[in-house]
Amino acid sequence: MRSNHTIPVLNKKEPLILGLGDLALMAFSLWAALVLRYGGVPGTDLLQAHAAPFAIVFVISLFVFYIGGLYGRAVHIARSSIPGIVIRVQIANGLLAVALFYLIPNFVVTPRLNLLVYIVLSTIFIILWRLNAYSLFSLRRKSPAVVIGSGSEADDLVMEMSRNPRLGLYCRERVDPSAPAADIIRALEKGDGQFQYVIADLDDPRLEPALPQLYSRFFAKARIIDLHELYEEVYDRIPLSRMSHAWIMSAVSALDTGIYDFGKRALDVVLGALVGAIACVLYPFVAVAIKLDDRGPIFIAQERIGRNGTRIRIYKFRSMQRNETDKWVVESGQGDNKITRVGRFLRASRIDELPQALAILRGDMSLIGPRPDAAGLGIRLEKEIPYYQVRTVIAPGLTGWAQVCQDKPPQSVEETKLRLSYDLYYITHRSLGLDLAIALRTLRTLLSRLGA
Repeated sequence: MRSNHTIPVLNKKEPLILGLGDLALMAFSLWAALVLRYGGVPGTDLLQAHAAPFAIVFVISLFVFYIGGLYGRAVHIARSSIPGIVIRVQIANGLLAVALFYLIPNFVVTPRLNLLVYIVLSTIFIILWRLNAYSLFSLRRKSPAVVIGSGSEADDLVMEMSRNPRLGLYCRERVDPSAPAADIIRALEKGDGQFQYVIADLDDPRLEPALPQLYSRFFAKARIIDLHELYEEVYDRIPLSRMSHAWIMSAVSALDTGIYDFGKRALDVVLGALVGAIACVLYPFVAVAIKLDDRGPIFIAQERIGRNGTRIRIYKFRSMQRNETDKWVVESGQGDNKITRVGRFLRASRIDELPQALAILRGDMSLIGPRPDAAGLGIRLEKEIPYYQVRTVIAPGLTGWAQVCQDKPPQSVEETKLRLSYDLYYITHRSLGLDLAIALRTLRTLLSRLGA
């Protein structure tokens, strides 16, 4: 059997194409603004005078676009929300540009009305570009596929095929892998075999009797895709049904990330020191606020599970009435251990996490990785969830892939299983690029919380 990764499933270059289009329109908007302001094609001197300051504006704008979610999947699905999102992020870009031009003497642009004209034009052009660009990424001609699989993951994929315009497949036929081999082949031959893809759970032992005929009859005419690999590509998480000792040894243990680990550790030391410095600056204000609120202790110390199951000790600014960490209800502030008034703000702003810079500098934690469980809770989860301890093969992090993909911390075993699937995806795909994406999405989440 074969698994082909070149199928038209999801356009992985879509964010890059959108970003290049945004950048081109920003440059064009600047040129158009100068044409309107000066009544003709701008000369070389005029373009050079605006090039350096506006180049910085362009970079900041792309960053704000990412933070605002304009390169995410949700915007593509909710196409009607594009104008409102673009207008909001452009207002933010305008304010940042004003601060840049007014506060930094070397970047003064005169007349300053040019900036306002540029913002208006770029907003209009980018809205028009986004409304039309997303239709280009919607694959209207979908390829027919036969799905051979059962369970929630196969259900999710079939549902995604019907509702996601970026997924270039539709389910022509759904076949149960427990059916006799003859019935499976008969289902594939229905309609003269008019399909281009077979999406099969190749790890399902019930399908094994049909594999020889599936191979001999359909290998040459259709691309055969492993259901789990497609699921991972679509959802950016590892399907837990695929977990086995063999998978762990091949996918996790064989990872060679020496250069990456060295670079990540260097960044942890530099950025960890910066986080620690911010914590020291804020400490007097946080201490006074906590004492005025309930006169309790400023810090809490927690024992958590670190890399390879070792115990680590972390410190946080106290946000709850008592230091309890072994229950899910504590994480949500339910039960009799309530979040304090000051603690609510500390959590929303993530200021309560800043003292963990000490653990990062010690090497017990990283800036990015699976969140460390409280010791008691982690031990209990290892007993209830198979292979749960695999998430500890790397150092835990201050933020992680699961944190930016899940709306809230898990409050049940099922939600924790979902977190595990995201953690495993990060472990098997970790790179500096993915770390940067997690950092930016964390910042976006933080800003949205503060805005709320």
